[in-house]
Formats: sequence, C-alpha cells, structure tokens
Amino acid sequence: MHDMSLLRDLLVVIAASLVVVVVLRRLRVPPVVGFLVSGILIGPGGLKLVGDREAVEMLAEVGVALLLFTIGLKFSLREMLRLRHWVFGAGLLQVVLTIGATLGACRLFGLPPRLGVFVGFVVALSSTAIVLKLQEERGESDTPSGRLCLSVLIFQDLAVVPLLLLVPMLETGLADWAGALLGLLRSLALVALLLVVARLLIPLVLETVVRVRSPEVFVLTIIALAMGTAYVSAQAGLSLALGAFLAGIVISETDYSHHVIAQIMPVRDALSSLFFISIGMLVSPSAWLGAAGTLAVLIPGLVVLKALVVVLVGLCFGLGLRNGLLAGLALAQVGEFSFVLLRAAGPGLLDETTGQLLLSSSVATMLLTPLLMALAPAAAVRLQAAAHRLVSLPPPSSRQDEAAGEGPPPLSDHVVIVGYGVNGRNVARVLARLETPFVVVELNPYTAREVTEAGTPLVYGDACQEPLLRQAGVERARVLVVAVADPLAVRCITAIARGLHPTLRIIVRTRFVAEVEELTRLGADEVVPEEFETSLELVGRVMAAYGAPAWRVERAQAALRRQGYLALRDPACGQAPRATMALLLADADVEVVELEDGARGVGATLRQLDLRARTGAAVVALVRRAEPIANPSADEALEAGDRVVLMGDAAALTRAETLLTARPEAEVSQ
Repeated sequence: MHDMSLLRDLLVVIAASLVVVVVLRRLRVPPVVGFLVSGILIGPGGLKLVGDREAVEMLAEVGVALLLFTIGLKFSLREMLRLRHWVFGAGLLQVVLTIGATLGACRLFGLPPRLGVFVGFVVALSSTAIVLKLQEERGESDTPSGRLCLSVLIFQDLAVVPLLLLVPMLETGLADWAGALLGLLRSLALVALLLVVARLLIPLVLETVVRVRSPEVFVLTIIALAMGTAYVSAQAGLSLALGAFLAGIVISETDYSHHVIAQIMPVRDALSSLFFISIGMLVSPSAWLGAAGTLAVLIPGLVVLKALVVVLVGLCFGLGLRNGLLAGLALAQVGEFSFVLLRAAGPGLLDETTGQLLLSSSVATMLLTPLLMALAPAAAVRLQAAAHRLVSLPPPSSRQDEAAGEGPPPLSDHVVIVGYGVNGRNVARVLARLETPFVVVELNPYTAREVTEAGTPLVYGDACQEPLLRQAGVERARVLVVAVADPLAVRCITAIARGLHPTLRIIVRTRFVAEVEELTRLGADEVVPEEFETSLELVGRVMAAYGAPAWRVERAQAALRRQGYLALRDPACGQAPRATMALLLADADVEVVELEDGARGVGATLRQLDLRARTGAAVVALVRRAEPIANPSADEALEAGDRVVLMGDAAALTRAETLLTARPEAEVSQ
C-alpha cells in the first residue's frame, strides 16, 4: 500500500482553503488573504491538520517559480516605456526611502546594520496580487492613485531580482566588500549567461513544439522550460524563482507569449495558492500572544511607515495629499515576494525569533489591506481638509502660476474641464474648434506640462480643493465637465462645484451606472456611465443590422438615457426581444432629411413630388436657413440645404428619403 499521507495533506489544504476563501469572498476579501488564513488555521500553529509540511512547501516552491515565470511573461517593455517616469522615478524613490527609513528604525532598536538593510528589503515590497485585484474591483485602476500604485508595484517586481542577489551578500557580511562585489558580479554574469542561452534555445524549442500541434505537449514544454531554467539557476547558486523569471522574460519576446499565459495560468494559480497557504502555516498564533506587545507596535508601525513614504512620493510627483494617502494605504502591506526574501535568508542573517515577528506582522498587514483601502477615501478627504485648515498654503496651481509668471486669464461663461485624459482632450478639441472659452484642471504633472506647452489655459492641482475650483472660475462658468476616472474625486468635485455655483451645468463621467443616482443627488445635471454608453452603441449597431434608420436608433438611445438606463438594468428587458425589435422598427415617428445640391427633390414642389401618395410619408414642416416653415404649401419649391421634416412608419420614411435624396444621374445609369 502506497503512503497516502501527501495526498491526504493536499486534500486537507485544498478543502480548507476553498471553504475559507468562499466565506471571505462574501466579505469582498481577496483570495490571497483567504489562502493565508487557511494556512494559519490548518498549520502547526493552528489545528495541526497537515503533517508533512515539507512536501507542501516543496510544491509551494514550484508555485512561486511559476508565479515569477508569469510575471516575466507579462513584462512589457512598451508599458515600461509609457510609465518610465513613474516606474523608475516614483518606484525607485519608494523602495530607497522605505529601505532607508526601515534601516533607521532598526538602528534605533539596536539591530545590526545588515539585518536592518534586509528588513528594509522585506518591508519595501507590497502585494501586487492584493492591491491590483482590490483596485480593479473598486474601479480605481485608472485613477491617479491607481497609476501611482501600478508604477510602484512594477518597479518592486523588478527589484525582487537584484534584492535576491543581494541577500547572500548581507548574510556573509559587508566587511569584505571586495568579496561581496565579486559575488554580485558573479551572480550578474550568471544571469547574463542564463539569458543568452535561454534566448538561443527557448525560441527553437517552441518553434519545434508548435509544429506538433498538440496542446498537451505545448503545456508540458512550457512547464519544462520554466522549471528547467529555474533548476539550472538554482544549481548555479542563484534561485529557483530568479531562473523562472528569466525564462518568462525570454518567452515574452516570442510570438507565443499570450498563448503561453492562457495555458499556464490555471496551473500557476493552483500551485501559487499553495505558496500563500504554506506561508500561513509558518505563522504561529501562539507566538502572537507571546509577543503581543511587540506586534502591537510593529504592525501599525509598518503600516504607518509604508503609507508615509508613499504619501511623500506622491507629493514629490505632484499628486497631492489625497491621492498620496489613497496610494499609501493601498501599498501599506508587506508583499508576497517579501516571503520569498524571508525564505532566502539563512540563519546567519535572520534568527528564528526575528523571522517569526517579521512573518507574523507581514501577514497581518496583508489581512488589514481590504479594511485600509475601504477606509482610505474618507480618511483622505478628512486629512486633506484638516491640512488646509492647519497650514495656510496656496493650492498647488499657484506654484505653477508663479513659475509661469502669470495665472490663467480670467474667464466667464466658460467651460471648466477637470481631467485631460482621452475624454477631456476630446471635449477640449471640440470646444477649441467652436471657439468656446475653456480652462483645464489637471493633476498629472506630465500631462499638465503638455497642456501648458500647447497654450491651453490650465489650473494645475487636485480639483477636490475648493480654492482650486475657484481659481478655475467655476463660480463664473457655464458648464463643468468632470472627466476623471476617480469615483471619489468625481463625487467630491461635483458636491463642491454645486455649492459654489447653484445654476452651473455639471456633466460628469463615471465608469459604473450604480454611480448615477448618487452623483445626481450630489448635484450633477448629466451623468454619462461608460459601461451603459457602450451598451447603447451596441444596441444601435444591432438595430441598424435589422434595418432601423438612424432617427430610430437615436430615439431609442435617447429614451434609454431619459429612463436612467432602467431598461438595460432590468434583467427582464431581454425576455421579449422580437416584440421589442418590432416596436423599434415599425413604430411611426419623425425623420429629418437634409437636401444636398443635385438631389432629386431640389427644385421640385411638394405637389410634384406627391410624397404621401408615392411613399406613404407626409411632410409636416420645412427648415430653411434656420427658419422653420410649418405646414408648407403644396406649391412650395424645395431648395438645396432645406431640411424636410417627414412623418410616417419606418418603411414609408425610408422610401421618402430615397426619393428626395436620389441623384438624377443615378436614375439614368439604372
């Protein structure tokens, strides 16, 4: 009889994690947190349900390797170049400041410098899996704070590689700088050699395997390449995770990277979940009781230190206090790759007691992340308001005005555009063509520089500040367009602007229709939800495919907007598609046809055209040179540029439009 203990342990791990993750997901807690809690519950410090922890940890090592392999696969040089100022500016600054601040704190408590530097390595990293998942669910990925988080996380993921290379140097001590430098150079040379060999061999292997046209062989080949490179890396004195990361980078440059990601993701998710569970198993709740006082200081200390560093980075990059705090609380946890660093540290660098304290506090910060991100918006608004009350500083825009030598020209009856992304840029472009005065409010310093160089009136700073909206002339404006992607900022700006100008027309953009009612309550006149505007466009395309004229499509879309998209939100609206489509296509209505020079209708009288008898549509009005002519006479001759208002059903209107706009030469050719 084979030893079934490993299978039993795996079943316990999987069953326990499924139960915990399902329960926590109902509370909107990320799966990563659920896996950590599962490990704590079933591990040696909890219910002791797993006997062979080493076997589970071995599978977890494979999971970590695959995790870094997929990070390498998703490594996009194009994305790096687009965010290069933020990634290598904000990201590098965050890592360096966090390591420095942690080292200073450790020295205050008497820890040796090399241990303080290592603790800084551990603390500097945040959880990519938790932060990006929560921000995606909350619709904050495209906000200024979301972009700051993404840039910092990208740099942290890249920093894992050099940090892993530096851990052995810290363990042997920094006394022999020559030896440490030689060790680092040897590691870098091995990495370069591994990359060169992988770039030569991996594309050839993939080309050969693809010709076989077997999905099973393809998946096995990918796993073999990832694990093989990881094994070679470990044998060369590096690490499994580093080798897998390098293999992912090489494959990302081939034509098969997206297919590889799709094939490997399920395997990676299953095995990497074991990694988080194994980390939870290392945590001893009983040790929490023994070191309760230390942890009570260490856990909030870590959160505050990391948050303050990110706030400082945000202020340095012109994002303001509110966005800095939102990003700071989102990145205030210790990340999953910190556990990789903890595993890489030997007893010569990290003793068991300090390691358990770091591990326990790190897991606790991850567990606190959903709560911190939920509290962040309200805390950010209150902190910003308190800061403006306590410190009488001019808004950020005044700094730019002083540098420019003058502020934006005083405007009235103008449009204020908050946010100069794709939407704000398009609005500004149309207003410029119409020669309508407008001013842009933008927080991103790089975008603000582009606006200034283009000669567009600009107010730089966070539009959630009342003084800044006053400087943009909201009290004298006719329209406010809020085109930012930050839900909290949209609500804040709408409420402040309505208080400053009760009759101002406020048009806001939001991603989700669930925001419509709240924004309307706060004072928005029109709310444009992206998810349902896309739906309306799809509805229009489907109606056109069924033969609906343009006027019918516009009428249906306008009706849905007037109803607050109720029909799209009602699940029952799709139960009778034939009746609904028939109503859309056959219901009588009005269409306006504009006559171009050379059209058949130009020069003919209504009596000569006899539209009612020939098409079934009736002419109810004309619009000539912007002047309406109601109930035109039968002897009225039509002119080029006239707009003929017709009434009838869909078929009649189509026939009438064809008759009026047909070209005589087209009839001859037929």
